Amino acid sequence: MAVPELLARVIGSLPASEDAEAALGFLKRSDLTRIVPSGEEASFGQADESLRICRIRQVSATEAGIVTYGFHSLLSALEKLHPTEILTLTAFATAEWYGTFWLDQADRLVGFVLVQRRPPEEEQERLEWLRRNLT
Repeated sequence: MAVPELLARVIGSLPASEDAEAALGFLKRSDLTRIVPSGEEASFGQADESLRICRIRQVSATEAGIVTYGFHSLLSALEKLHPTEILTLTAFATAEWYGTFWLDQADRLVGFVLVQRRPPEEEQERLEWLRRNLT
């Protein structure tokens, strides 16, 4: 069974929620493309580092008004893990969304985050601002 189907099966067994429903819909999209890793699962790092990075990303996404699903559950799950537990991640994209799924060393789903992609015009404006102000 392919990774999206395995993830959908696990998420489908979770209690019903808006986040789980969004993830299931995302994983069933016909334009779903796996972007990370390209081959086997890649080590993402320790749980404490993942927690630190995800907290920053959640704040940034909220401040920017970016639509997300799963951050709260992921942060809660990461807080419960041993700080040095090694996690792996896999990421997918569709035309409108990015989805990242964290797994523990036993390949159990720790959590996920879906992030709505910016429209192409907004992304271009952002890149131009970065070029003008940071180079």
